Amino acid sequence: MRIQALILLMCLSGMDACRSSQKVNIHSLQESTAKQVFYLEITPCYGTCPSYKVSIFENDSLVYEGIKYVAKEGFLSKKLSKGTVEKLTEQFRNAHFFSLQNQYTAQVSDFPTTYISFTDQGKTKKIMDYYHAPESLKKLEGYINDLVKTEVERIEK
Repeated sequence: MRIQALILLMCLSGMDACRSSQKVNIHSLQESTAKQVFYLEITPCYGTCPSYKVSIFENDSLVYEGIKYVAKEGFLSKKLSKGTVEKLTEQFRNAHFFSLQNQYTAQVSDFPTTYISFTDQGKTKKIMDYYHAPESLKKLEGYINDLVKTEVERIEK
C-alpha cells in the first residue's frame, strides 16, 4: 500500500511539473516599458515553409520565436543597433502602410500566411498577407525578414 501511495504521489508531482512548464508567450518576453512597433508572423504551410514570430519594440529590442524550418527554433531576445526602429518606421511611412488593405487573399491553398503590424503615433494596423499582396507590402515584409535573418545568424556564430 505504501509503494502504491508513493507511486501515486510521484505521478501527481510529475503532472504538476509538466503543467508549470507552459509555453512562453512572445509578448511576455518584452521589456515592460517598451511598446511594440512592429510584429511579423509567418505561419506554417503543409511543406517546409519557415515559420516564426518577431516583435520589434521602440527601444530597438527584438523578441523572436522560431517555430519550424528556421535556422534557430525557440525564443531569443536581442538589442538591435540604435536607430533600427527609426529606419523601419520611415520605410513603413514612405510605403503608406496605413493605406494598404487589411488582407490579401484568394481561393488557393498551402501558402503560408504572413501577418504584419505597425504602430505609429498611437495608431496600429495589422495586415494579413496570404496571396497576391502588392510589391510595397512584400518589401516591408522583406525588411523585417532580412533583419531577423541577420540577427539570428549573428547569435548562431
